[in-house]
Amino acid sequence: MEAENLMKAILLAGFVLALGVVVTALTAGQRTITRVLGTFFAVLSSIILLYAGIGLIVWGTTTTLVLTEVPAIKTRLTLQADMLSGLFLSLIAILSVPAALHSYAYLEHPHYRQEHLIRYYPMFLLFILAMVGVVVAYDLLTFLVFWELMTLASYVLVAYERQKPENLRAALKYFILTHLGALCLLVAAVILWVQGGSFEFQTVFATIEKLAKTRPMLLHGIFALLFIGFATKAALFPFGDWLPDAHPAAPSPISAILSGVMIKLGIYGFLRFFIWLLPTAAFPFAYYWSYVFGIFGVVSAILGGAAATVTYDAKVLLAYSSIAQSGFITLGIGAGMFLFKQDLQLANIAIAGAFFHIVGDALVKALLFLNAGSVLYATGSRRFADLGGLLESMPETAGTAFIGSMAIAGFPPLTAFVSKWLILQALLFSKSIPVTFSGVGMLLASIFSILYSVKFFSSCFLVKPMRPEKLEVPLTMRLSQLLLALLIIAVGLFPGLVLEGLSWIISDASMFGGAGQELAEVWQWAWVQPFTGSFSPLVVVGMFLVVLAFVAIAVGTERQPRKVPIWLGGELVKPEQLGGHPQGVPLREELLQRAYPRAPVPRWRPPSWFVKLLDPEAWMYRPVISGGEWISDLLRRAHTGVPHLYIAWQIVGAVIIALIVWLMFRS
Repeated sequence: MEAENLMKAILLAGFVLALGVVVTALTAGQRTITRVLGTFFAVLSSIILLYAGIGLIVWGTTTTLVLTEVPAIKTRLTLQADMLSGLFLSLIAILSVPAALHSYAYLEHPHYRQEHLIRYYPMFLLFILAMVGVVVAYDLLTFLVFWELMTLASYVLVAYERQKPENLRAALKYFILTHLGALCLLVAAVILWVQGGSFEFQTVFATIEKLAKTRPMLLHGIFALLFIGFATKAALFPFGDWLPDAHPAAPSPISAILSGVMIKLGIYGFLRFFIWLLPTAAFPFAYYWSYVFGIFGVVSAILGGAAATVTYDAKVLLAYSSIAQSGFITLGIGAGMFLFKQDLQLANIAIAGAFFHIVGDALVKALLFLNAGSVLYATGSRRFADLGGLLESMPETAGTAFIGSMAIAGFPPLTAFVSKWLILQALLFSKSIPVTFSGVGMLLASIFSILYSVKFFSSCFLVKPMRPEKLEVPLTMRLSQLLLALLIIAVGLFPGLVLEGLSWIISDASMFGGAGQELAEVWQWAWVQPFTGSFSPLVVVGMFLVVLAFVAIAVGTERQPRKVPIWLGGELVKPEQLGGHPQGVPLREELLQRAYPRAPVPRWRPPSWFVKLLDPEAWMYRPVISGGEWISDLLRRAHTGVPHLYIAWQIVGAVIIALIVWLMFRS
């Protein structure tokens, strides 16, 4: 009964989102009404999805619904939600709420008022609906349909500011690269269907087992196609080249969803197809592919971090940071796949660290993109050279940005410290030289994380003299940031509670069976204590408070702050010399291309019919409005106020009705 209710909840959330798509499209001409309705539908569906997601994890259940059967391809189109689905449903729900709240005021900025809302709220809700469909699809056909729907909806959102040519080019690059990845997934799905006769995941499981025994090279080819397809969405180097272009183009709440959830669905693809759908006979393939995961993970973490350190745009910095954080997660998954045969306990620690990083980075990256959006809203710029000195002008935004920056840097007791600490222990305590060496690469990437997180916060809110004006953003934008900041603090202070739930999810995979029981004594609510070490966030906080108390006593409360000349690295500098430069970092912006080689943004002038096809305002909204105006004008003219004319209309109507009745019954 519980499982049936959870599937009903997921379907109800899907219905609410679909209804929201239609309603916000019809009301798009009324900006205030559309913003209210769009926020309402997003929040309501998120509450329902969060109930379903947490329920799947807490009750450890799986619920299935067969939509229909397609005999021609011997496939039942199926929805199935398990604990892994529950985790990603919860992330979609949690991040959709602050994104919707932030959008409410963000879109009323004069910069966005010229853009029509029919290209935002209907696509935003459709985007959420498609992501839900991806994580509950249980056959390849349904999975690919929702995957494509997710890509198309996000493409329209990335190209929302269509007045800027650079945004359209960025959206085109995103469209091309993600569809190349989707093509790889489609080819892999067709091969699995040819070999197994069905798109259903149960058949895929059996097909992989058969190919592992009979045609191993073909199976490696299928895994290569799947890896490229999911790595493109997960933004691993070099497949994630679209991300640094898409983020500056997209509205900031959409960037929060893109990095917070959508690229995590690439990670979901890795987990579902390389671990959850892997039969025992194919476990050796996981060992081989762990090298691929490890190499791409380390390279992405290092190059993404290096590029973030030297860039001069807040949203581009966070885009490169997303590439780096995807690298950390992929490295943790690869370590778990490598170690499960050698040391299951270390493998469980590595994969638990990867899962915790999925949760932590989703929260942190969403918060930082909302922070960047708030700064853009207040100042009109994303470039660090134009920012600085906003700490006193935007105290609430600065406070939440400080929490997000410290979290992504890996400072305890916030989220990234726990996940990196677990992954690093698994890497360094392994008896394999390549795995240990990848741990050294992770340390280097972690140093980059510290550099670019400090750069983001200092360049936005410090560096320059404080600005005298008050620039704090509206209430809903502040509330969305505060919500995420509180979640980051809660997850950081009580990681054991989160890790306990994640371990039960991991134990659902046959490769890591029993992880929940083996690590039951490791994840305590107040501390994390694997056999390799022990860490308690509350102890760290307690020590900090004690030191803070001693400092307060030593300094006293009677001292008044004094103003001194600006200094940097021990030298006096003039205010005009300050900007968004990476202070203390021996890297320069001209090294960005060397740090992260990228493909150029395509320059293409699409034909006029193609532009109109992608513009629902032109072919749907305007014709409906014009037709409505014509009908309204016709009715207005008919209402002349002359009673004799109304009687004449009634007589004509009665004659027409009588004629219709006579024609129907004359036989």
